[in-house]
Amino acid sequence: MLHRILSPRFFGPRGKLLCDYQDRKKIIRTKMSRSGTRRHDAISTGDYTICVESADKPKGGCRGTIYVKLLGDGKVGDEDELCVAEFPEKISRGHKNFFKVDEPKIRNIDGIEIRGDAMVGKDGWNIDKVMVTNNKTGVETVLPVFANIRSDRTYKFMTDDLSLPHLSSKKEDRKRDLEEMRELYELTEKYPGCPPLVKKLPPEEKFSYEYKFHIGGKLKALEALAAFDKATSGAFHKLDDIKSVYGIVFPKPSNLERWKNDELFGMQRLMSVNPCVIRLCTKIPDKLAVNGQMLKPFLESMTLPQALQKKRIFIIDYDILDGLPTRAGYVMCAPIALFYQKNNGKLVPIAIQLFQKPSANNPVFLPTDPPTNTWILAKMWFNVADANYHQSVAHLGFTHLKMEGIVACTHRQIHKDHPIFRLLMPHFLYLIAINNIGIPILLNEHGYVAELLNLGTNGMVELMKRKNEKWRMDVDGTLSTDLKVRGVDDQNLLPHYYYRNDAIPLYDAIRTYVRKYLDLYYASDVDVQEDYELQNWRQEIVAPVDQQGLGMLGVYGENGKFITKEQVCHTLTSIIFTCSVQHAAVNFRQYEDYAYPPNYPLGLRGSPPKGNGQIEDIELLQSLPQKTTTYDTLVITNVLSTRGMNKLGNFEVHSIIDKKALEVVEEFRADLTRIANDNKEKNNGNQRIENYWCLNPNYVPNSISI
Repeated sequence: MLHRILSPRFFGPRGKLLCDYQDRKKIIRTKMSRSGTRRHDAISTGDYTICVESADKPKGGCRGTIYVKLLGDGKVGDEDELCVAEFPEKISRGHKNFFKVDEPKIRNIDGIEIRGDAMVGKDGWNIDKVMVTNNKTGVETVLPVFANIRSDRTYKFMTDDLSLPHLSSKKEDRKRDLEEMRELYELTEKYPGCPPLVKKLPPEEKFSYEYKFHIGGKLKALEALAAFDKATSGAFHKLDDIKSVYGIVFPKPSNLERWKNDELFGMQRLMSVNPCVIRLCTKIPDKLAVNGQMLKPFLESMTLPQALQKKRIFIIDYDILDGLPTRAGYVMCAPIALFYQKNNGKLVPIAIQLFQKPSANNPVFLPTDPPTNTWILAKMWFNVADANYHQSVAHLGFTHLKMEGIVACTHRQIHKDHPIFRLLMPHFLYLIAINNIGIPILLNEHGYVAELLNLGTNGMVELMKRKNEKWRMDVDGTLSTDLKVRGVDDQNLLPHYYYRNDAIPLYDAIRTYVRKYLDLYYASDVDVQEDYELQNWRQEIVAPVDQQGLGMLGVYGENGKFITKEQVCHTLTSIIFTCSVQHAAVNFRQYEDYAYPPNYPLGLRGSPPKGNGQIEDIELLQSLPQKTTTYDTLVITNVLSTRGMNKLGNFEVHSIIDKKALEVVEEFRADLTRIANDNKEKNNGNQRIENYWCLNPNYVPNSISI
């Protein structure tokens, strides 16, 4: 009888434990199947141990058999049958199956052939790598696979597979693999005008059961606990009642006073979830109804022209929000706000106009306006606009959605044996999977967006569409250029701009890492120009959406091609930075920022103030979200703020195995360690108003996985 082998233990046909791997001493009895394939009754002291390291599998496991032939010394070994009765129900990436085989003809392994039986099926056995150990010499040969072994073909993997396509000896195999990938990763416009997404979740992209349970289970548990609290407690009767929602399940954010303090409101522009919209103001726009006399009390003895000339005035203009659809009965402002950098370096708001066109019903609100609650309410309505922009553009639209198209195009056009594919793999893990689960939760008819944001689902989609028409990789997707265009690249300005200060070293470290890595495989710019997989990738990224492209603007290159290594370096740096650092910046502070609605409301009820009339505390409370909405906010921001993946540089997917490339990875990790220590020193000393931890490399994940 053929034993089913499952490391680290062996299981019988019904999963019964037969023996432990460490204690198994029996000698193998080799039999030949009718096809001539060798089958193994038990683990033996064979010539070789084959370790099959699996990638993620969904709940429910998999049954199947793969057949392998070892290659080496110019010879092809006999075919061996490696059986697994079934995977355990909770499998995570890196699960290993061990098999021992006899192969006396071959001493030095340099490849393997693999095929799957009918039970493996179309979904396949998703394998990361195969390690073959010579039991006599102890030499281990690592064979990268990173593919689903399906039942309809034979796959061949060699130790020297990693190569640029024009230098590869497997051109036809690569072409066939990519044709298969283009069928799996078909692109479509799920939301017209927004970044394209995959039409159907490919099997390769599914969550492991473990990670899916970690995220999905937490969401369900928090929803259940929140439902209990909502059902057993009454409405908010005064502002302090909002604090009653905090306890063991939902911890209290670090500061509940931001909504009252102008300096902390200014800090929200520099270190909260939406830190990439503030820009230097060089001229007051005509549509903003302010003048020097109005602003004089806030400029510390300077005139307005002097403050502008000294680069002390900053602006946020949300003209992109003007005229967007909203939830029924809700209002969305399109505000313009001016900020002033004080002599002590702190940033404060000095004027807020809540709509684009000045009028009697759309006044400019100032910090000195009586009564105090009017100014506070104006700041809250500004923050609603800021929050809706953040959720639609900074977070969902232009990390999650924008990068999904990049992931799909990479699979469609760049082979897994390409050095660039190996470089990008760790930063793509779970991105499509989290989008597949998360986007419906957010954007369905009764999803969180429809219940929490003033824009609602239709408004969010329209806003993403508007931004997608303008977004450019060489500006919006490139940190150094984005900071320069916004006039905030000079670190002598806005000394408390912690996002900028912490993002720049990380961007530089990623760029150095990418450049060193590319130098290993591209001897010159000529190799870039001849790399047709890379060129096809770029072409698809910029191609119109109706031609199965992404329609992306500002992709580096000239005359429709990559011409230099530096252009490729900029592109890859932008992608890795967005999937790791940028997503961390706009995601992981969500609970801290949004969990106390007065600090940063996702939505407000009623209408914005239209003048300086008296506003009582009860009116502020009536504008803020109700208890049910507050609990929903706590649930979704708590889950979104979960960090469940490895830190940047500590890859879950070990796709880079080349010795010289691993040295580059170690140098990258050393840079990240240095940056982490610097970040810790800045946060623990007296240099900062408050701790900004989310861009410490120890807290930045490799990929967008939540």
